[in-house]
Amino acid sequence: MTGKSALRRALDLFYVGCGVLAGVSLVAIAALVILQVVARLLGIVLTWTPEFAGYAMASSSFLALAYTFNTNGHIRVGMLLNALSPRARRWLDIPCLIVGLWIVGYFAWSTVVMTWQSYEFNSMGQGSFPVPLWVPQLPMALGTVALAVALADNLLLRLRNRAAAYDSDGSSSVL
Repeated sequence: MTGKSALRRALDLFYVGCGVLAGVSLVAIAALVILQVVARLLGIVLTWTPEFAGYAMASSSFLALAYTFNTNGHIRVGMLLNALSPRARRWLDIPCLIVGLWIVGYFAWSTVVMTWQSYEFNSMGQGSFPVPLWVPQLPMALGTVALAVALADNLLLRLRNRAAAYDSDGSSSVL
């Protein structure tokens, strides 16, 4: 099969899109730091910039999870895996993906519920600039859902005896 399916292209675009949003969050952190430095040089005190930089840092961390996972950027203990045959490696990888999906799936569900409840109850941040809490929580929820989707995606690939996206043997399905 030479071409990618529409679902494969959509998933890859979703993972890359989350990675791009994580990069935008990093740029926002840099812009907020520069703004803070310039404001201090001008004698202006901006009390809200650390708060928003923190929100952007959380966004960048969570939004990057799925993309980083699929590009083999997460820290993994590869010594054991590299010593195994591809067949044994696949069968060791499957239970790891199942456990990871269970843990991340629960975390994703919890963060989506938390974000929805913050929206429903109109919860506001306690910082110097009142922000509806669902706004900074939304990227966290999206990032955990994206990681759960990536884990499920890679589990299905492994179960179908295909290379996972994070395989470093050049058979990556992402990018």
